[in-house]
Parts: sequence; C-alpha cells; structure tokens
Amino acid sequence: MEDNFYPGKFIVIDGLNGCGKTTQIELLKNFLIKKGVTVTTTKEPTLNSAAGREARDILSKKRHTSPGKLQKLFCEDRKANLENLVIPALKEGKIVISDRYFFSTFAFGGLDLNMDWLIKLNDKFLFPDLVFFLKTKPSVCLKRIDCRGTKKRIFEKEKKMEKVWQNYAILTNRFKNIYIINGEQSIKKISTEIIKIINKKIMNIATIIDHTNIEPKATAKDIKKTCDEAKKHSFRSVCINPQWVKTAKKELRETDVKIVVLIDPPMGLSSSGERIRACKKAKNDGASELDIVMNIIDLKYERYSKVLKDLKQICKILPTKVIIGSGFLTDNEIKKASELVKAAKAICVKTATVKDPLEHRQLEEKAYHLKLMKKSAPGLLIKASGKVKTLDDVKMMVKAGANIIGTSSGVEIIKEIKK
Repeated sequence: MEDNFYPGKFIVIDGLNGCGKTTQIELLKNFLIKKGVTVTTTKEPTLNSAAGREARDILSKKRHTSPGKLQKLFCEDRKANLENLVIPALKEGKIVISDRYFFSTFAFGGLDLNMDWLIKLNDKFLFPDLVFFLKTKPSVCLKRIDCRGTKKRIFEKEKKMEKVWQNYAILTNRFKNIYIINGEQSIKKISTEIIKIINKKIMNIATIIDHTNIEPKATAKDIKKTCDEAKKHSFRSVCINPQWVKTAKKELRETDVKIVVLIDPPMGLSSSGERIRACKKAKNDGASELDIVMNIIDLKYERYSKVLKDLKQICKILPTKVIIGSGFLTDNEIKKASELVKAAKAICVKTATVKDPLEHRQLEEKAYHLKLMKKSAPGLLIKASGKVKTLDDVKMMVKAGANIIGTSSGVEIIKEIKK
C-alpha cells in the first residue's frame, strides 16, 4: 500500500452499517470548510462505475454473486474512484473524506474469505492519512437501521455484525493511523473526539515541519535531542545527515515521525553511482525519505537527460524530495528543474540546502520561487527550507504554496504558536 504523498489529506470514516458514519462525515466536512479548507467527500461503493453499481445491487439483495466476486467488484470500483476522484482532489491540495474504504473489504469480506488474500487484493491502493472506526454495538446499529425504514442488506444481521466488528478490531493492530471512537456517545462527543485528532494530526502546523539538524559537528547527544523534540511536538520528520540514521531509527521507534536523510549537499556533484549507493545505504539503515540535491551543474549546462536518469533511479529507492537549489537558478531553470523532478516521479520539489545564495536574500524571493515550482510541478509536494525561522516565515511560505517546511527552528515556532 502506498502512503499519501500528495498535497491533500485523505481521511476515512468506517464501521458497521448504522454506526453513525454519515452524520460524522457531514459534521467534519462543515468543520473543515469553516477553517477554510476545500473538502471532497465520497462513499463506497460508488455510483460512478459499473462495478460500484453492481456491488450496490448485490448488497441490497437485488442480485447475487459469490463473496470473492463481490470483493473484486469493490476493488474495481475503488480503483476507478481513486483515479477519477480521490487522487485528482489530493493533487489539488483538498481534504478527501471517504465513507468506507478497503477496511470494509477486510472486515466484511473476512467473514467468508482469507483476510491476507483480501489485503493483497488491495495492496496497490493509497493508504489514508487518518482512519476512524466508529465502534457501535450491532444491536444499537440494527435499531438505527430499523428506524430508517429501509430493507436490510446482506450483512445486516446481529451475529454477522459482531464478527465483522471483531475483524475491524484486528485491523487496528495491523495498520497505522487508525483510531477507534466510541460510536454510542452523543453525536457532539463523537465529533469533538474526531476533530481533536484532526487538529493534532492534520491541522497542527507541526505536522508539516521537517525538524532539521544537519550540523556537521552534531553529536549523538544532539541527534537524540532533535528526535526527542520531534516526538514531543509531533513534527513530520527529523531531517539529518546519513551517519545518524541508525541513531534516529532507534530513538523514533514506535512513532510515526519520519526519518529524512540529506544526500549530496550542497550542489549534488557526486557521481550517480555514489549517490545511488548512499541512498541505498540510507534505506538499509532505516530512512523513510530522501532529500537529495539535484546535480545543479548538469542542470545549468542543460544536461537534462543525465539529470533525469539519475533522479529516476534514486526515486525508485525511497520516497524522494529533490532539492533544486533555487537560489542558484534563473526563473526558467527553476521551472525546468521542477518539471524534471516531477518526471522522475519524486514526491516533492524543494527549494534549497546549505550554501544556497538565496539564504542571504529576502524570504519574499523564496516565496516567489515556490510559486514557480508549484505551477511547474502540479500535484507534487513543495518544500521550503533555509532561513525559515519564525511563525510569520512559515505562514509566508505556506501562502506561497509550501506543503512542507524544513527548519531547525521548529521548537521556537511551536513556542510562538503557544504564546
């Protein structure tokens, strides 16, 4: 399953029929819209594909098929919905809220089919940023369904629903970012719990900060401190030099803080072979992502095929953010570099690393570069780094299009927010 590296966020609310999903999705949508966020909602199975419509007919007992065929219909519909609705919305930076996702396949399909087979059937799909399971007793769900006055579907029997919930509970131990919410609380309390988690995990500015310590003289003690700060404040990641990956891996175990490794600063001048070896070692040591510098000299001399070949190989190793050193480049070179980064299938294009000339200029110019990058590489994450030291700096970068902020001043920025 693939992590979501698009600018938008993907949220799933799942659970038994009658658990209260529809109400909570509407409340969450309204909350996010009031915060100025653009929201897209969807529901599985959809009505937008032949497979989705057929699956709905089977669920409502209008048609019959085998359990395996039904789950394959769900997957076919899911694939179409991701391609046609979900991923395009995420590329535009929207928050997508889905009523059900492949967790329903695992929980309901697991009644008749092997769950490992079901998981493999879905292993190429996008994994959500946050998942909420609403835990509501089957008897309560059935009462709610009865009040609707609609005909019961094939899974809406108490004993079946009890087994389905047991499968949902198993999934919380197999997958990350899943929260179980008591669905028998008041509607307001459920909504409050969900929003509290959303605020911490998505709306919190700390979640876009790559907490950076790339000081050449950093010690193991310094790196451990950086990791402790990342855990305390829920930063997106720690960004470190390659020699500290194993240390960070140990310090950040059992957390969702990513380990980002800086490769080949300041201008990406190592040979392609050396760069690939360094990236593979970082992966083996426990890195989550790469921040690698594009060969800026090759770009300057318009050796575009060489640049692209190098980056394509690297992007296959780990999710990769490519540093283009925008301070060294003209506007046209920034545009071309961003296009190459996207063509290489990187997840992100990044402004600068150490010794970039832009570090000594105004942030307004960096903001201008971010806009060029965003326009030239739509659908990619954009990372701003270098001299981003205050909350106002972060706001300026985000306004210009940044999805990620690289800074060693993350703790100070969080303190500003809490004043």
